[in-house]
Amino acid sequence: MTHPSGKKTGYKIDTIYTILIGFFITLICGIMLYPFLFTISASISNPDAVVRNQVTFFPKGPVNLEAYKILFKNNRIWSGYANTIFYTVFGTLINLIITILAAYPMSRQRFNGYKFINIFVSITMFISATGMMIPLFLVVKSLHLLDTRFAILIVFAAFPYYIILLRSFFQGLPEQMFEAARLDGASEFTILVKIVLPLSGAALATIGLYYGINRWNGYFWAMIFLRDEAKHPLQVVLRELIVLASMGEEMDANLSRSATNAEAIKYGAIVLATLPIAIIYPFIQKYFVKGATLGSVKG
Repeated sequence: MTHPSGKKTGYKIDTIYTILIGFFITLICGIMLYPFLFTISASISNPDAVVRNQVTFFPKGPVNLEAYKILFKNNRIWSGYANTIFYTVFGTLINLIITILAAYPMSRQRFNGYKFINIFVSITMFISATGMMIPLFLVVKSLHLLDTRFAILIVFAAFPYYIILLRSFFQGLPEQMFEAARLDGASEFTILVKIVLPLSGAALATIGLYYGINRWNGYFWAMIFLRDEAKHPLQVVLRELIVLASMGEEMDANLSRSATNAEAIKYGAIVLATLPIAIIYPFIQKYFVKGATLGSVKG
């Protein structure tokens, strides 16, 4: 019997609502996790079962690690990992430095040319890098940066979206704090290093995370700028291995010509490329949550 106050009815509605929300969240998580689970299962399943599309959630047949043995025997895998770590670590560091140095003056109205620089940076967001492929290639070539690691590090030193995002966060910091620091004789550089950056840990971690993922997954511009295979990042190496496996060609005498092994190698390469990020993600997930509202609220 329902109480006149409606508490019992309200309790039932809340319970049903909670169950429905839990169901839909579970469903969405399952949909998102299934591709990765399938990839792992396919990479260690019986190759014949993979070709016949018999793999669903779990591996079929005895565990088969032949694909990983073939991949790990290829020296280019290890050089690709080393190059990717180099590009990700130092590239992200350069990204953060340039982004900070651009975002801070853009957040201060005392900066000469404040409006013009903000408009100029905003306009660049509407220009696609791929649409500027030939001019960008010619610029890199004229600077003698082709086939150098420095080209990968410096060409995309900052993204305008992240500059604007960090600028908005800096604008949300209390203006009284800046005025007090100036009264004490602090320069703008001192204010940035000793006051602003220590208060921007979450913002910098979020943007650095986005930059790092972009660096880790980047392969297109490495194919354009780098000819020396010893400088290729992991993504380029794995792409070439997948293409060669699809064509049934040998890779350093370690790749089987059979189509079944080729399928396993494809999935194994995908796992190798995504596994490090998948392992790190649970530890940095909180920064994605903070990044969703970064710069949206001014203090």
